[in-house]
Amino acid sequence: MWKASAFVAAPRETRERSRLAREFSTSVAHAEMSRDRGCLLMAPNHFADMPEVIATCRQVFEDKGGRLGDDSATPAADSHLGGRRMKGDYLRNLLSNDDLRRFPGLVDFALSDAALGMAASYLGTIPYLNRVDLLYSIARASDDKVSSQLFHVDPEGLTQVKFFINVFAVGDNEGPFTFIPADGTARIIRDVNVLRQQQGLPHQGRYLDEEITAVGASGAIVRVTGSGGSGVAVDTSRCLHMGSRVRPGSFRLCLYIQYCTTRERGNAFDIERYKGDPVRQCAVQHSVASAGGEVSAPHQMDN
Repeated sequence: MWKASAFVAAPRETRERSRLAREFSTSVAHAEMSRDRGCLLMAPNHFADMPEVIATCRQVFEDKGGRLGDDSATPAADSHLGGRRMKGDYLRNLLSNDDLRRFPGLVDFALSDAALGMAASYLGTIPYLNRVDLLYSIARASDDKVSSQLFHVDPEGLTQVKFFINVFAVGDNEGPFTFIPADGTARIIRDVNVLRQQQGLPHQGRYLDEEITAVGASGAIVRVTGSGGSGVAVDTSRCLHMGSRVRPGSFRLCLYIQYCTTRERGNAFDIERYKGDPVRQCAVQHSVASAGGEVSAPHQMDN
């Protein structure tokens, strides 16, 4: 459906993106996301350059007020931490467009053969690289769960790929990114909607833990825990997900990358850096026109 819509809007660009994706994804080494499940869990050594990427992320965190140990960290003092506050005080986006120009290796990683190849192969097109960010989550003042702390699917386009990569070790205390693979999500959404109809409840886009349990789906939940460098590639348009349920005294920092099949507001990348590379240029050339500056795009509210 999205391909048909994109073709009507821009047939030449759609054909070119599909052609480049076929050539690119068959010529470079990359892992494959499961099409049925819409995800791929990644070990810390999944990407050869992950140690350098994680080191850069930790450096950015320290520059913005975080305190690092040998291989760990403590939460940054809120009064000194940079970035944009999201959803009250419990989630913050740390990277600006200027940060990405100072640390170009983060965008280079998002456009690497292994990372972009995975997204292009799954999506069947050279996607729009929409966002590269560091998401910093801390505990909320109250225990109730709100917004992206509740299960949901994302609204952008009909399909997309997001990377959530743990910068430091993440366990249950750190509120790991949590999701349900696409094959389970389809059944769960259907069953919860039936349950709501039976109970006379209106439909809403967030799904309560109690509803997931009521339809017997607790066993399908996957929590992305692990050491720094571990993570997941996931289609958040097809997979129910939530996160940032951080317990007091803990925090989570993750590298967040979003590849979209549709143009969305996001980062303004250094387009000149990729001039002469048809694939990378195709992935970023839209970004200046669709950039949201320092105003957070809707997808940032749903991690």
